[in-house]
Amino acid sequence: MIPEISSSANAPHGAPQVASQSSKWIFRRNCSLSPKQLLQWYLSLCVITLVIATGFLLAGFWIVLPFAGLELLLVGTAFVIYARHAADYEMIELQPNQLTLVMVDGTKLTQLEWSPQWAKLSYNGKYKAPLLFSHRGQQVKIGKFIAEKDKSALHRELKAALARAACAI
Repeated sequence: MIPEISSSANAPHGAPQVASQSSKWIFRRNCSLSPKQLLQWYLSLCVITLVIATGFLLAGFWIVLPFAGLELLLVGTAFVIYARHAADYEMIELQPNQLTLVMVDGTKLTQLEWSPQWAKLSYNGKYKAPLLFSHRGQQVKIGKFIAEKDKSALHRELKAALARAACAI
């Protein structure tokens, strides 16, 4: 997945940043449907299935209706599981005096605010290895939504931005 990168100034990519700027990287799960779109699709599936099952019921085949209900229950359960994680994301916001890490996983929100002077970033380059932020004994893994081919470039970019933010004060 390609990260969304935003900055408070309209400087071209690669241009030096001013110390008062903040940079933000947002990494999202690659989902084809939002939870709202999924609900709309599921409701239309329910209507179509129940219309067909009612037709069979009126024709005397009552057994179709319970199986249609069971099918909709199982599909609905799968959609709920999918929708709980469709909006997951990770965010890194770097300001001259603060590093903010936000991780959303289902209903769990984790937000950490660290000093960039004490924060360290490491990445070992192995397949499926996360980017590892550490700060005074705490460690946080970032990067489950980042494509493997983009991790090393992102590591270099974040490390340089972290060094600039640490020297800005």
